[in-house]
Formats: sequence, structure tokens, C-alpha cells
Amino acid sequence: MKTGKKIVIGVIVYFLAWAVAVWLIGTEITKKTEGNRIAFMNRMTAQIKDTGSTQPGDIVSPFKKEDIPTEIEVIKAENLEKINNMGGDNTYYRTIKDESGQITDIVVYRYDRPSDYKIIILAEISIVVAVIPLLIFAIVVNKKILKPFREFSEYPAKLSKGLTNEGLPETKNRIFGKYVWGMNMLNDKLSSDRKQIDRLMYDRKQFISVLAHGIKTPVANIKLYSEAIETGLYRNGEADPADKKVAEKIGKNADEIAKLVGGILDDPGSLRSSFEPDISTFYLKDISDRITEDFQNRLNVINIPFEVELTGNPIVESDFEALIRCLSQLVENAIKYGDNTGIKLKLYRQDDTVFMGIVNKGATLNKEEIPFVFNCYWRGSNSKDKEGSGIGLYEARSIIKALGGDIMMKIENGETEVLIYLN
Repeated sequence: MKTGKKIVIGVIVYFLAWAVAVWLIGTEITKKTEGNRIAFMNRMTAQIKDTGSTQPGDIVSPFKKEDIPTEIEVIKAENLEKINNMGGDNTYYRTIKDESGQITDIVVYRYDRPSDYKIIILAEISIVVAVIPLLIFAIVVNKKILKPFREFSEYPAKLSKGLTNEGLPETKNRIFGKYVWGMNMLNDKLSSDRKQIDRLMYDRKQFISVLAHGIKTPVANIKLYSEAIETGLYRNGEADPADKKVAEKIGKNADEIAKLVGGILDDPGSLRSSFEPDISTFYLKDISDRITEDFQNRLNVINIPFEVELTGNPIVESDFEALIRCLSQLVENAIKYGDNTGIKLKLYRQDDTVFMGIVNKGATLNKEEIPFVFNCYWRGSNSKDKEGSGIGLYEARSIIKALGGDIMMKIENGETEVLIYLN
């Protein structure tokens, strides 16, 4: 049986058991209290009939304080009208008759509290007893369900946008155990699919590049032949008008093919995505908090110190999720190519320009390679034996340019800094 059903059934059984207990205890208390009062009033009435004294005397010894009335009054039968004006919830009457059976006196017993006052106390205790488990239940639900749910709620959106490569932490919580397991499987599958897509895109680029280069040479030759025919090279310098006309058409088509091939070679992968910025307003600290939230636990596990250097907290108007995506790519690169001595996130504003940078030490590139790091499918000399496709920085730069900024890399004193700036 699932934990949730067990909890619900346990709560229902608890309240049913307590309700039965309250009913039984309340019934017993009512019977006992009412019976004791009746017994006292019967004895007292007999004493008044025999002695005329309204002082309880020894009668009170077997009874409790709540069984003894606070006031006892004897009224003559002829003053019956007076009784009609004396009624109350806690007032009882007993009659005294003579030998002929005629009512001579009426004894009035008044109590300060009702006979079922213990039931009221029991009800108040029941409310407390009922509230305590409900409070405990609310705390457990918040801890076991609501709090984990709030932590997990943003993960699917991040996963769908490719903003995280980190799986959800394993949990002993049986309620979300399968969910965490399933989401981590989905994350692994998406990560594997992305790598496969990158490989396919690379193969596509290679194929198109080879094909384009293969077409380029024959097209150039066709162009040369058409020019030769057009000038009459094969007719001793005397061009045939019909041949010349056909040669012009061939040359024109060759130029069109050469133009298309040139376009393919300029961007063989056609990777520049149809990115459309979703502009919003946020604080620079929001960027810091999000990157820290996404990477702090992971960096703690692999023992890489993480530092945030935030200067001021200016308002930024840009695409928040797109910036997170780019910075996440930079942090991933710092983890992959760094020496695990630390990663720093730098955030500041200078004049009208916002700067966001990732700094790390480690297996840096040669400075001569810096101009090529943002090219599609380009991988540096430090990428040997490391997974990657060479499109992460390319995509990051494409996004930042679409946001009206740019991205640059600098290497100094064994430190690599990749800096994003937005105007």
C-alpha cells in the first residue's frame, strides 16, 4: 500500500476511534453526574420532610462538590406562582407531601454549573487532541510533499530548454522516489539525444562541405569551357553565334551554382537558430542566484570551489533564460577544462554595459587559438579526450549577438575568462 493511502487511512481510524471514545466517556460522565445529583436531592428532600432543616449536614460526605447545590430553598405550596418566576437550566424541584398525599412544600435546588459541564471540558480536550494530529499532518505534508515539490517544480522547464545537465539528487522520500528516478532517466536520454544530434549535425556539415567542394571544381571547369566556346577557342577564334548564345547560358548557370556553393561553404551547418529573445526586466543578482542554485550542489560534490563576485545590483533588461543558458554553457566548459581549483562568476555594470564572466584556471588554450573558439564545430588543442561537439560557444555567441551584445575570451597568467557584455 502506498504511503499516502496509509496516512489517510491512519488519520481516519484515529478520528473514528477518538469519536467513539468521546461518546462512551461522555455518556458515562453524564449518567454518573446526573445520578449523583438525583441521589443527593432525594436524600435532602427526605431530611427536610423529617426535620425541616435545609442544611445538608452528614448527607454531603459521599458526594462531590459538583453534586451539591449552591442554594436550597423550601417554598410553600400556596406560593406556587413564585416558582414559575424562578426557573433556570440548572434548577431542580422536589415536592414534599403530607400523609394524605397533598403537596405541602416544594424544594428548589439551584446549581452554578450544568450537570454536563464535564462533557464541555471533554469536548474542549477533544478539539485540542484533534488539532495536534492535524498540525503534525500539515507539517509532514509540507516537509514530505510540498517542499520537495517546490524544489522539483522548475526542473522540467529547465530540462526542456536545455538549461541543466545535472540530475535531481537522489532522495529517500518514497513519494517522489519514482519521479526523481524517471526525471533523471529523461535527463540522461535528452543528454544522449543532444550528443547524437550534435554528431549528426557535424556529419551533415562534413558531408555538405565535401559535396560543396566537390561541386566547386567541376563548376569552375564548366565555366572555363563555356568561356572557351563563347570566344570561339575551338573554332580557330571564330565563335559560332548559336554556340556563343548557349555558352552564355551555361556560364550564367555556372555562376549561379558557384554562388550557391559559396553560400554553403560560408555556413555549411546552417546552425544559426531562429532564436527570438523574450525580453524581461530583472536584477543582476537574479542571475547570480540562479547560477548558484543550478551548480552549487554539483560543484560541492566534485569539490570545486565556487565564488560569486557581484558588484552592485543593477536592473537588466534582456532575456533572462537565454543568459542563463549561455552562462551555464560557460560554467560547463570551466568544469570540463579547468583544473578544479575554483570557478568564479563575475557580474557588474560599467556605464551602460552589463558584464557577466566566468573565470577558471586549468588546461587553457594557446592564445593563437582564441579567434577560432566561437566558430562552429571548432575544438581547441585542450579538448583531447574530452567530450564535446564544438557548437556550445558558437550557439552562445549567436544568442548574445541576438541580444545586442557579444562574447569574448582572454587568457592571462594561466586563467581563462569568458566575458559576456550587453549594451
